[in-house]
Amino acid sequence: MGTDVRYSGSTCVSILTYGRHLFMANVGDSRAIIIKQDPSDPRKCIAKALTRDHKPDDPLEAKVIIGAGGRIDSYRDSHGNKVGPERVWLKNEEIPGLAMTRSFGDQVACRVGVNAVPEITELRMKSSDKIIILASDGVWEFLENQ
Repeated sequence: MGTDVRYSGSTCVSILTYGRHLFMANVGDSRAIIIKQDPSDPRKCIAKALTRDHKPDDPLEAKVIIGAGGRIDSYRDSHGNKVGPERVWLKNEEIPGLAMTRSFGDQVACRVGVNAVPEITELRMKSSDKIIILASDGVWEFLENQ
């Protein structure tokens, strides 16, 4: 169809439940959180992230990008001031400007270390665990875990 998809990609968070065990896999900045009953006050709840966002401002993620020849910086306005979050760029080009370090697709960003390797974590659920929420960065950019 002639559509250029080299700059297209997506993030993902998924959970597999097996009995009381949760296995989380995430790529990018989609996130899973769990809502737990507060042990000090059963009328309240506490939210805890189950996954870690893969963003350029994370030192572990930045090391991969820089090691692969990429560059991490924010957009710059006409005066050279930083605007917005840190992004992944090709070393000597103003592309792709990706705001995450892991994703499916994003072929251009893959040249500088962006990858689709999921981070996998496991949790055994307890009786105080009440709700699990999975959402993309389109939600988390407007809401905090709490």
